[in-house]
Amino acid sequence: MKNILYFVVLIFAFAACSPDEHTMPANINADQVSWEYVTTDVLNQYQLVNNTPGTSALWDMGNGVKANGNTVTARYTFAGTYTIKVTIISQGGSVTVEDDIVITEDNPAFLSGYPYDELTGGGSKTWAMDGYASAAFGLGPTLGNPLEWHADVAGARVGKGIYDDRFTFSIASTGLVFEQVTNGDVYANGVWAADLGSTDGHQEADGADFIMPYDGGTVQCAVAGESFTVSGGFLGYYAGATEYQIITCTDDLLEVAFWDSQNNFFWYTKFVPEDQLTPEPEPVVKKLETNDLFDDFEGNGNIAWVTSSIDGFSIIDNFAPVPINTSAKVALYHKGTGEWNNVSIELDYLMDLSVRNVFTLKVFVPSFNDYVTECNPGTDWLATHNLRPQIDIKLQDSSMGGNAWQTQQVRSHTLTEDQFGKWIELTFDFSDVSDRQDFDLIILQLGNEGHCNDGIFYVDDFKLLD
Repeated sequence: MKNILYFVVLIFAFAACSPDEHTMPANINADQVSWEYVTTDVLNQYQLVNNTPGTSALWDMGNGVKANGNTVTARYTFAGTYTIKVTIISQGGSVTVEDDIVITEDNPAFLSGYPYDELTGGGSKTWAMDGYASAAFGLGPTLGNPLEWHADVAGARVGKGIYDDRFTFSIASTGLVFEQVTNGDVYANGVWAADLGSTDGHQEADGADFIMPYDGGTVQCAVAGESFTVSGGFLGYYAGATEYQIITCTDDLLEVAFWDSQNNFFWYTKFVPEDQLTPEPEPVVKKLETNDLFDDFEGNGNIAWVTSSIDGFSIIDNFAPVPINTSAKVALYHKGTGEWNNVSIELDYLMDLSVRNVFTLKVFVPSFNDYVTECNPGTDWLATHNLRPQIDIKLQDSSMGGNAWQTQQVRSHTLTEDQFGKWIELTFDFSDVSDRQDFDLIILQLGNEGHCNDGIFYVDDFKLLD
């Protein structure tokens, strides 16, 4: 699609010029291509120039770097013969030609500056995945948000063969390299693990990935702008990647992401220097307790609400102080356009549901919200994409971090139109899971999730009582 749009723009751009300004060939062949490389004052640095009238150029410089434009800069660090390929694009199509350039001496100056100095520390530097930091590993649909779909809780990959891997970057005679030290095994994606050998007997106990035998070794890198390619190994988790996108590269932090061509999303990993790793935390042990929970939004209660992307959760005057709710203050819940907005309570204990397992809540659902229009932010796997007069209470295990939703139990009410514009008291009964002893996170969500429609609701008198 991008190529199609590019040709459309190209056609209109040249259509706006007079014949005397540009004459774009309807078709082009290799004999019509004219290009050259021009030396500069810098050793092994050249200007590659497309002289073919009315065309544009895409370049493969033969050293792992690609660029586009009719004049681009090429740098060659090491002596050798490199094949330059130029693809010339005209109105009628494209043609690729190539030629060799011979470099007779090295220029190691090209292996300094960003990101070489940060990665090597000016000599050699050892990096490791910061596994005991939050969000050190995850996945998402874009480079702009590579943790959108999942972010690891601290320590989520203990025993997977990845936290003890080390990557020591340095400059060798062949350029930037890192020594991959695995301590005998690595963590590999279930779709890709067979690249590393037989997977028999190596699947992780609690998932679909594999802890594979792998010795590591010296890995060659080629840097091109904000990315680098590797050969002879990989960086961190194995999922078929040879090209890594640099998100952050400083003296103290290396964040990279790579595209998984089988699963069709980005994997993200955070690395820090070995001597700056987040230490393994002392385990937090929560006790099973039976306690009342309540909030009347007038200063009486024992709940600390935490908002998640919601546009507003604030206390206001009760605009309809009539039975069944004559209290002076209520809470305004403004969902906003985010698809997962909610408010939550994380307890410092595990809930004993065998004694208290029924929540009550008063709600006021306005009729002025738009409950019809659909807005899909990319959540195609969900059946609905519209605001709904829906109230959910969810119980989850917070120790699972970004995977806490996989542990949840949900109780839901969807109001009918005759219940709009009045206070309604609802109950949310969890008595059928009273044997669960892992819940310490309570989520209150109004308006349905997974869509990008705005909505306003009102709540009061949240309770879990004996």
